[in-house]
Amino acid sequence: MKISLICPQCASAADGVGTWFVETIRDDGLYTGKCPNGHDLLIATQTLRHEMLFEIALNGIRDGYYREAVLSFAGSVERYFEFAIRVISRGRAADTGLFAKAWKDVAKQSERQFGAFLFLYLTEYRCEPKMLGQKMTELRNNVARKGQIPERAEALLFGESAYEVIQSGIRQLRDTHLESVNAILCEETAVKAEKMGTKYPRSFQVTPTVLNVIEDTASGYKPFNQILKERGLCR
Repeated sequence: MKISLICPQCASAADGVGTWFVETIRDDGLYTGKCPNGHDLLIATQTLRHEMLFEIALNGIRDGYYREAVLSFAGSVERYFEFAIRVISRGRAADTGLFAKAWKDVAKQSERQFGAFLFLYLTEYRCEPKMLGQKMTELRNNVARKGQIPERAEALLFGESAYEVIQSGIRQLRDTHLESVNAILCEETAVKAEKMGTKYPRSFQVTPTVLNVIEDTASGYKPFNQILKERGLCR
């Protein structure tokens, strides 16, 4: 899977107009080496885990790997749950040390994380969050646990459901806890900055992903079909 990056030195030489180049996606979000023009690179992406997993899923659709696409869409939803838990907990001034300790108890169990998300959301907003629905949940379980190989149409339907779950939730979080959303994003960036050490030059970049918590969704977000059209993915 690939990610688009800009060499800051190339951009500086071109009066701030950079050219995208492609690198293989890394789990830690840190990219080193050289750009196509030979400049040394140390780049950290500000892309959150659920955003990157959604991109990987779309790449899977494009390349015809529909099983992998469904699993990556599902992983994106789960990591969105984690993000929402962190945002709401921070908005309620939860002690960071106690939160970290509690998270260790559920970190390896997605069903517990879902339960934590569901009840936090109910408590916070007095309503149920948008969910995948029974049919999509069954598809995910069949793909993940029974080895089902989904059709392209099924993968796209699952992707659309995942998109609605995440985007509707992020919109709610931004409307009510924007400060906490930005704080969690800053924490993620700080972790990457620490891993960079004292090496320079370095840069932090927001990659062009479909999902982006920085984007203002107060007036709505793009329909999934528009996303597919922009990516050259027809149903």
